[in-house]
Amino acid sequence: MLTLVAAAPASGWETATLRIPGADLAGIRGGDLAAAPACTMSYYYIIDGCGLVSIASGVDENQTVGVAFNMADVVPWYSPCDTNACLTLDAIKIVLYDVLPPPADQALNLKIYAAGESGQIEGPVLGNLDFEPAYSGGGFTTTLIDFTNSGSVTGLDISDSGGRCVALLTWKNATGHPSLVLDVVSACVDSCGTTPACCAMGTSPYTYPRAGTHTYDYGRGMEPEEPVRICDPAEGGETCPTYGYVEAVWETYFCSTSATVKPATWGAVKALYR
Repeated sequence: MLTLVAAAPASGWETATLRIPGADLAGIRGGDLAAAPACTMSYYYIIDGCGLVSIASGVDENQTVGVAFNMADVVPWYSPCDTNACLTLDAIKIVLYDVLPPPADQALNLKIYAAGESGQIEGPVLGNLDFEPAYSGGGFTTTLIDFTNSGSVTGLDISDSGGRCVALLTWKNATGHPSLVLDVVSACVDSCGTTPACCAMGTSPYTYPRAGTHTYDYGRGMEPEEPVRICDPAEGGETCPTYGYVEAVWETYFCSTSATVKPATWGAVKALYR
């Protein structure tokens, strides 16, 4: 049984609260894929007109952060995925901050695994990509990792896990850049008096503390370590009872190019070739 540990961000991280400009927020949402995905999923809170996020900088070399996605989850800002129709991960969008200009080493690695019910890694790696996020003059940067190669192939098959997968992002450079972007609850609450839109924090769907979490710190080992949930930056220690845990500003896109195949049928066809 996987044990999930609750803690504040790793000791080497420095956190700050920033506001995402409206134009940048529009670019964060949406997949920009060659074909429209059948469904989109994200867990982060960003309130229109408020736009506050937490920036975690000084991330160590070999630090891994991951988000566990489950196509069966229902998120209030997107239509539910039809897991009876298709179970492929086609793309993921990752929001980062303060990418350094060339020739600075900004190497990152993204791995995708099937995941168990509690987000634990299961089986071999399904996708593995080394990349450097594009420098865009500083500020917020979005990187879209497209496993369909612009719609020419189907995405990663996650049918064996029933649509559960975990995306692991590892910093392969020692610059402390780029910064990880997470949502933030406490700053929104504190800004309610000056920015009325932020007052939506605490109302549906932006309820807190969250009952569950999907973003984890997997440590700095050569292999992912026991996942640790990440507390809101206003709270320290091993629990965060007031504001709860935070989520990375990542989105996943499913089933844009894949044939509509029921999982039971898909599994039977795969079994013929085992």
